Amino acid sequence: MEDLKDIIEEIKIRNDISEVISGYIQLKSSGSNYKGLCPFHNEKTPSFHVNTAKQIYKCFGCGEGGDVISFIMKVENLDFMDSVKFLANRSGIEINDNIDEGTKKKLERIKKFQEIHITTARFFYANLMSKENTGYKYLIKRGLDEKTIKNFGLGYSPDSWDALKNYLLSKDYTIDEIKECGLIGQSKKNNNYYDKFRNRVMFPIFDYKGNVIGFGGRVLDDSLPKYLNSQDSLIFNKRYNLYGLNFARKHISNRTLVLVEGYMDLISMYQYGIKNVVATLGTALTDAQAELIKKFADNVVLSYDSDQAGITATLRAIRILEKSGLKAKVLNLGKSKDPDEYVRANGLAKMMDGIEKADEATKFKIDTLHKNYNLNDNKESVEFLKEAVKILNTIRSPLELDYYTKYLSSMTRIEPNVIKLELSNNKSTNNKKTNRLINKKQDFIRIKKMKEVEDGNIFVEINLIKAMLESKKARDIIPLKVGLEDFSDENNKKVYSKVLSLDKQGIINISDLNSDNFDVDYLKKLDEVDLSEINLEDALEIGKIVNQLLKINSKEKINKLSEKQKVLEDRRKTINNNTEEAKEVDLEIMKIALEIVSENKKLKSL
Repeated sequence: MEDLKDIIEEIKIRNDISEVISGYIQLKSSGSNYKGLCPFHNEKTPSFHVNTAKQIYKCFGCGEGGDVISFIMKVENLDFMDSVKFLANRSGIEINDNIDEGTKKKLERIKKFQEIHITTARFFYANLMSKENTGYKYLIKRGLDEKTIKNFGLGYSPDSWDALKNYLLSKDYTIDEIKECGLIGQSKKNNNYYDKFRNRVMFPIFDYKGNVIGFGGRVLDDSLPKYLNSQDSLIFNKRYNLYGLNFARKHISNRTLVLVEGYMDLISMYQYGIKNVVATLGTALTDAQAELIKKFADNVVLSYDSDQAGITATLRAIRILEKSGLKAKVLNLGKSKDPDEYVRANGLAKMMDGIEKADEATKFKIDTLHKNYNLNDNKESVEFLKEAVKILNTIRSPLELDYYTKYLSSMTRIEPNVIKLELSNNKSTNNKKTNRLINKKQDFIRIKKMKEVEDGNIFVEINLIKAMLESKKARDIIPLKVGLEDFSDENNKKVYSKVLSLDKQGIINISDLNSDNFDVDYLKKLDEVDLSEINLEDALEIGKIVNQLLKINSKEKINKLSEKQKVLEDRRKTINNNTEEAKEVDLEIMKIALEIVSENKKLKSL
């Protein structure tokens, strides 16, 4: 388990809500769920329902509802942490009693933020289901039925500056809590607070465990942006989550997920019966999202828009998925512009067949490349083949390589043996280039290693500094991720500070640094750094340089923490149990363990 939040999720998984509640009241089966008499108010007709799929309860008589922890808090009259411990004991999970106050408060804030989001989702849903609003009309016009609307908890944010704010304040949430959740903003002009989501169809965003963590809103007039997502908060980061995964993970077969771009694409497919679908959250697919997919699937069928932007996004997504060890395929949408249109035009059977017969990523790359060339022209045909062979270079399977060699042969009318010869020559050339560049590029296109610099940290730092000198884009991106404290070398710190103080658009020369203030040998080394093999106008390449420094720093921090932890563990062996000293040492060990987990999590995301 990664941290205390994950321990709590494990507790919820081990304590099935229907089993826990049946220890307090008699539950009767109601389809796939249960119902019974509410333990929180007197009633003769059952209005208390337990949803086993979502692991929540709801009484339609008194309004009480929540998860298994909320139930124990209410029925046993316990606070949040005591309820967690109660369920931990019930399921055989040990929780160290020496949780510091800071951790307790953080966990309670997480719980509070989740409650605010659930309350907000109910507010939006109630607004939508009044049916006298443009949001409801829009969704019905798009072909959604009320069952689907309810299943996804869709809602409507009224065209008001403070309707949600006032509603949440009436529920005793503070203005600061609502603001931290990203649901309201504050005017710079008069400091007044205002609802961020106004006159929009609202899509609650769940994490894969089913907690509401944010919202996406589609505008219903000509306002911009068309889609607006919640800002990052204590419980939400769009780079690390996928829309619909909470539903899809219950319907995954053959370890396969379908990946789409839009909320409506996903919901339409789900309504038609394709339920193993997830969507990105208004951004291009991230490495972190690919790793999240990997927890549940091995195969991903991409179904992005069929326009040029969609094709470009698909090619980028293929690279990210393959880098994470996932097998990517691409759904052929034919003349449809997106999967929503495709499933409505062709129906479930054809969509299922399309997913089953989706193009291999290699075929999609070749076919996409083919569109840029006229193969009836001999010169263009040869150019196409040279570029296509580069795609084949990435294939490891001899069978697959043979298949695509023949596929290229059929397209270009060039003999397979000739293509294989070109492939062999291409690989030979690439190997020679690789050998020449092996000391120039490390994990991030192997940067040239300077012999004079023996310390790995300083080597990476000085390359990062050189990138900032040579590229305005690098100067824009790097300070967002790297601070002065991330540098270990004093010379690098001084130059980093100097570069940040300069306001220059193009290349910064060594002479621009006012070199009298810097060590001459250091400036000579800096001048010798060669980054010519790196595209410093590519944000991804710049990100790789940054990540290498952050990785080194994280590993060093983990090593130091581990050493400190070992010292404390050795000390703990000499202390009697149930003493104040033992409790203090246990608390320190736990804090360090959580820090190590946090750093490992950070390291994994880089």
